[in-house]
Amino acid sequence: MGASISKIGTKYRVTLDHGKDEAGKRVRTFTTVDTQPEARQIATEFNFSQQRGLLVKPTDVTLAEHLRYWMRVDVMNNCQETTVYGYSNIIEHHVIPSIGRLRLQELQPAILQNYYQQLIEKGLSANTVRRHHALLKTALDFALRQQLVFRNVADAVTQPKKRPSVGKSYTPEEVQVLLDKVSGTRMEVPVYLAVFLGLRREEVTGLRWQYVDFKQRLIRIVEVRTAAGNKNNIVKEPKTPKSRRTLHLVDAVYESLSRQKEQQDRRKAVLGELYHDSDYVFVRDDGKPYRVNGLSEHFLDFLRAHNLPRLRFHDLRHTFASLMYNGGVDLKAISEVMGHSDIGTTSKIYTHLFDHSHREQLSAMSRILSST
Repeated sequence: MGASISKIGTKYRVTLDHGKDEAGKRVRTFTTVDTQPEARQIATEFNFSQQRGLLVKPTDVTLAEHLRYWMRVDVMNNCQETTVYGYSNIIEHHVIPSIGRLRLQELQPAILQNYYQQLIEKGLSANTVRRHHALLKTALDFALRQQLVFRNVADAVTQPKKRPSVGKSYTPEEVQVLLDKVSGTRMEVPVYLAVFLGLRREEVTGLRWQYVDFKQRLIRIVEVRTAAGNKNNIVKEPKTPKSRRTLHLVDAVYESLSRQKEQQDRRKAVLGELYHDSDYVFVRDDGKPYRVNGLSEHFLDFLRAHNLPRLRFHDLRHTFASLMYNGGVDLKAISEVMGHSDIGTTSKIYTHLFDHSHREQLSAMSRILSST
């Protein structure tokens, strides 16, 4: 028993001897690879599994069958609804149509590498391809623990280099114009929360009045609202433990929220039982909360209607970070206010914004040297 290697033409075939089955018939499977080092690695990993009683029996389970099994018994029981939706979308619309018919045990690094290349050629971003890789690696780790495979072929694949998502931001002058335009409109509160406090879209749509303390001038970010597929009201905990935070209400936000609360109380009194008392801050005239994606759509409509530079709602968060940093606030404080897991996250995301603020300082060296 064990693994043996033979050269066939320019390739290498690894014969995996699984021993005898219940009928006494010897069971062998074969894997063909391009290089001798890869063949040796396969043989070594197979022998290692055999020696430790981790034999992997041959199976005709396909990648598609395994992915759906993994989703059913692991992901759906342990992951949030948004994660389940995202995984399902990748599996059903990308992985299975492309390589799902292959047997799980015949997967090779080259197959996954080619799959990633096809995704890039279709126009998917490097970061999206990395999400596909993370999914497959996790699913194959599960297969390894279930002794369906004796190695995780995703470990040998080179994934695309991660590229930072570069957002836009408004200048101070553009921000002031935006604030003037949104004053008194339904977009006032969400824009103020994003510009003055750096809140995410999901945090704005998930903010309830019970988390607004007018007396202490504080708001607590303890839950968010998000969407997945046709479900537009998924309530869950914030992104990271650091995202659960308490923020001071600056005057502009305090006054805006006060006006919003008074307006909602008046509508509630007029509509009576017809008013949908959801307790959310950002709601329609009848009290029903807006769709999460609706906030982004309404914001873009507002910019077009007022001939303002196009910007995603999330870019107001970039604007907040940029203006705070240029205003002399240190990076650690910005990171805490924005609810990032650590200061490194803030630095990576906003490097393109922060580097700009160093232009004058770094240019000083040229002026000093030219004067000598």
